[in-house]
Amino acid sequence: MLNQSKNKNNYKIILIFVCLLLLISLLTKYYGSGDVGDYADVAKFFSGNYQAKLRTSHSIFYGLIHAPFVKLTNNFLFFKISSFLWFSLIILSLYYMSNKNKKTLLLILTSPIVWFMAPWISPIQLSSLLFLWGYYFIKKYDEKGKIKNLFYSALFLGLSWAFWDPIIYFSIFLAFCFLFNKKFSHFLLFFAALFVGSLPKLILEHFLFGFAFYSILKHLFAEISFITQGGIYFQELPSSSLLSIILTLLFIPFFSYLFFKKENFSKHKKTIIFLILSTIFIIIDAQIRLFLLIIPIIILILGNIINEKQFKIQILISLFLTILVVNPYLIQIKYEANAKEFSSFVKSLFSLELNSTFYNSLVQQDLNEIAKELPNQIFVVGNKPDDYQRVAHVYWGKEIKEFISIQDYELFLKNETRIAGKILCSASKSWNRRDICFSIELRKSINDNTDYNSIRYAISLDENLNLDNFKLIKKYKVLSVFEKKEGKWKT
Repeated sequence: MLNQSKNKNNYKIILIFVCLLLLISLLTKYYGSGDVGDYADVAKFFSGNYQAKLRTSHSIFYGLIHAPFVKLTNNFLFFKISSFLWFSLIILSLYYMSNKNKKTLLLILTSPIVWFMAPWISPIQLSSLLFLWGYYFIKKYDEKGKIKNLFYSALFLGLSWAFWDPIIYFSIFLAFCFLFNKKFSHFLLFFAALFVGSLPKLILEHFLFGFAFYSILKHLFAEISFITQGGIYFQELPSSSLLSIILTLLFIPFFSYLFFKKENFSKHKKTIIFLILSTIFIIIDAQIRLFLLIIPIIILILGNIINEKQFKIQILISLFLTILVVNPYLIQIKYEANAKEFSSFVKSLFSLELNSTFYNSLVQQDLNEIAKELPNQIFVVGNKPDDYQRVAHVYWGKEIKEFISIQDYELFLKNETRIAGKILCSASKSWNRRDICFSIELRKSINDNTDYNSIRYAISLDENLNLDNFKLIKKYKVLSVFEKKEGKWKT
């Protein structure tokens, strides 16, 4: 009876925290940073509400499963509800895995990373849930030697990979740490099951793109391109400043240093080595959101080794950081800030700007006016190659026929299809007649059926447009509309 009463109280605690988590997520107008469009726009496209072509370097699987809800609601709100669901399952999973340890429960409920990621449109939440179960089963396999647990682990990791491509790096770290001293046949079984787990994505992409490994290779080459030359647009590579690294490391529970005590390290050696490798990988790019993959695993161990005094101190530290993390989201219930999440908020603390009008709302108002004044038109959007994504992301109508990237339009004018490419060749001595070369190319879609000749108008997010044969006809609140000059039609 006593245990039942304790469990009921614990479930009440879970309910209170997750309801507060959901409330903050739904109220804030913040939807995440980085790759939000790669997932939200996919859902919008397959719901029939996206007036543009897709451009994503990530798996489309996560966006696709949200498409029915986007179609039903005509907004992205369900992404936040689903994130809340994944977090609830992570919390319950940890509670189960820890044998209903109250310390573990409170550590995850107050963890700043949970509150940091709560409003984000991202597959990381779901992938983290699946990755946690992948870890759970590979740990069981390591303890009991049962092949079925290894198979279950790889299936969960494969499915996690289906939703979020970078999970493969962490899966390799996990496999290395737990299989390096196992039979080679077990190693092969693991990667075979990993492949089986990722089959939903592979089958989907074969059906949609005619190539099962489309997003895997696109993501891989995008990463290589970005690391080696700043991406296809040759951006300056971001550097992880000392402040960025410190702000990222703040999300690791303070008492994680207990892992390096002799008795703790000896008991959890493989897991701790995995956590070290993963942490190094994360801080190289100083992306806080990636910690969601490993913090639940850290807490699973920490809940069992932390004493009562340390536990109370850790909870106080976590609550303090969580308040700081949530503050930017609370501000964005009513105001748009130039610093949208914890890291940028701290860096911009002395130059913080608040605006009562949200930029995307102004863009949406402008687009609604443009749609009324110039209905059923195709618009080139510039000046940046992917500015068309921003207007397509916020527009929820049918009056505008299509948004076209200025990059695609310029390729049409030049009668070209190549966006970017790279050729790698051997460098033989002068006496050798031949060299071997490998070529890879990113190009405009082969099956692009847009009628570029019929385009008469363009939209710019700036006051000018980098196309000579267009003239400004109207400036709206944010957007500027241009019309093609007479006598400049392509034939």
